[in-house]
Amino acid sequence: MKHPLFKILIFLILGIYCEITFSVFQKEFHLIIIFNLFLLVFFEKVLQNTSYVKKILFEFLIAFSFVVSGIILVDFKNDSSYLNYIGNSKDILESKKATESNLRIYEPIVILEKLVKIKCEILTVTKGSLKKNLKGKILIYLTKDSSSIKLMPGDEIRVKCNFKELSNPKNPHQFNYSNYLSSKQIQYSAFVKNNWKFISSSLTIKRFSTIIRDKCLKILVDSGLKSDDFAIASALTFGYKDELSQNVKGVFSKTGSMHVLAVSGLHVGIIFLIISSIFNLFKSSFKFKILKQLIIILTIWFYAFITGLTPSVLRATTMLTFFSMAEIFSKSSNIYNILASSAILLLIINPYLIVHVGFQLSFLAVFGIIYMYPLINNLLFFESKLLSKTWAITSVSISAQVATFPISIYYFHQFPNFFILSNLLVIPTVFVLLILGLLIILFSITPSISFFLAKVMSFLISLLVKFLFLIESLPYSTTKDLYISKSETVLIYMLVILVLLYTKYHKKVLYYLIFFVSFLIIGIDFKEDYDRTGSKRIIVYSLPNYTAIDLVSENEHYFIAKKSLFSNKKLMNTNIKNNWSYNDLSRAKFISLDTLKSKTIKWENKSIALIENEWEYDSTIDFAILNIKALENSIIENENLPFFIISNSRGNKIYKKQNFDFLKGKNLLHELENDGAFIYDFNSESL
Repeated sequence: MKHPLFKILIFLILGIYCEITFSVFQKEFHLIIIFNLFLLVFFEKVLQNTSYVKKILFEFLIAFSFVVSGIILVDFKNDSSYLNYIGNSKDILESKKATESNLRIYEPIVILEKLVKIKCEILTVTKGSLKKNLKGKILIYLTKDSSSIKLMPGDEIRVKCNFKELSNPKNPHQFNYSNYLSSKQIQYSAFVKNNWKFISSSLTIKRFSTIIRDKCLKILVDSGLKSDDFAIASALTFGYKDELSQNVKGVFSKTGSMHVLAVSGLHVGIIFLIISSIFNLFKSSFKFKILKQLIIILTIWFYAFITGLTPSVLRATTMLTFFSMAEIFSKSSNIYNILASSAILLLIINPYLIVHVGFQLSFLAVFGIIYMYPLINNLLFFESKLLSKTWAITSVSISAQVATFPISIYYFHQFPNFFILSNLLVIPTVFVLLILGLLIILFSITPSISFFLAKVMSFLISLLVKFLFLIESLPYSTTKDLYISKSETVLIYMLVILVLLYTKYHKKVLYYLIFFVSFLIIGIDFKEDYDRTGSKRIIVYSLPNYTAIDLVSENEHYFIAKKSLFSNKKLMNTNIKNNWSYNDLSRAKFISLDTLKSKTIKWENKSIALIENEWEYDSTIDFAILNIKALENSIIENENLPFFIISNSRGNKIYKKQNFDFLKGKNLLHELENDGAFIYDFNSESL
């Protein structure tokens, strides 16, 4: 068994995934582990060591034990398994009056344009004279001011608010933010705004880490770095991304370079390489070798510490620590077992890491590089050192991209076609920029040196950004609007694995399996296209303060909204464009509501009226879109009525119910804010 820890990791992940996705835990699972151990001992005594049956039974029982261990591990780490979990306190969650709660901040705050986003743990909630100790994580939003931006992990604050359960997406195929937060065990949020006060502080690892990071960021500012230069430098060096503009994020993402803006294994690897290279200049004795590895371990953990101990950094730091420990004890290290052992350790600490996108991408990228880099790099040989290094970087880029492209498409719906070209410059430049960033911190006691280094860093950043913008501007630089399902993602990974195995073993069975899986992927795509044949739908999206209508016929569509929504890229990308990608819709034919002379839209024998003030009876109207106020002002008593769609305009949450009960009784009312997007399917003539 070459990679026993890797096999253990696979079964542990299977158990963790089953519990997170399907909640299969039962109390009897603890007994199953004990019973499995008993069977292992029993078969060890009864069966012959050479028995094939014994080997199969042992493999199955051990694998099953780790699957069950993964299930138990998730339940053990799950806040909702506690009796005093916030979700079990219905009296507090359903209370109309704001309750007073004490919260402790456990992550560095995120500063937004007008608000401060904070992850907190609930300590106590006070309702009247009753004070309850509760458990759970929540997300709160405070007004951005001089006090809120100074908050740190370890701070305890008292807030007055109502906790609300995170809602599911309101629009078809919209990014599921509630699922994303659930993976971090956050299921409730609150807009506190100014109703809070500071109570006390306690020193935690995260707080100490944040203090050191903030001091390092201040040194970067004092050295003369400003605007985008500071934002990129702080992201590249310390993983601080709050200052990054959407423009900068966009160009890095579209060119396949986004990974360098989140401190990851690449950055930890650079630190490891720098320290190792320095020590390699000296003669090595056994005692010096121990000291060298201990210094390397302390250095990379200190760097991980000041960058916030993110999952990708922890994975890389843990793996490199295992490498160094193997060096100390002169043990030959199996790279796959080391990668697996670091992942197992991190999953024991936090099993929810497996559903974190960063952890998945980081783990897959490293695995891809370990397995594929030697194969790809050995395809070509160059006598020139420059060409050899260039091909090495290219091989690393290809290896990482092959390992991560299915999951990247699944989450981000795009593919950077020129990733090789961008990474040829990005990876060496990041190496230099990271060194410069750390040197600025090191020489901060000598302002003239740090100022000079900052000038060099600023120059290199400007060159890097110009280069990336140039690549982005090239025709076909990015393939956008890609959408694959979870099953298609799994099948593509199966195909990649089968191709890699075939290149190594050249077995006919693998060739037939490659053909079969390819056929399945193509078949799924054809079925999706066939299902859309002849399809016609009216979609009214659920958006705050906007009316947005899609008239879809197969893969053609008209999109009707105000011009201000067209230019609001964030709102469009978050709520609407995923649905276009999923349905393979062609470029939208935009129609501006501002230019429509008539507020009645006629399409495919259906009439849609946009009511501004009040409803006036019209037997030709099929759907009426209006706000709550307009519906309140309307007299509705006719039998032949349209279907009413209520837009979710802010400030209209309190209303009279005279018309609502009447329409709901006739199943003629859809509230976009509560019910989500309205979809009328012509084929089934259903809502």
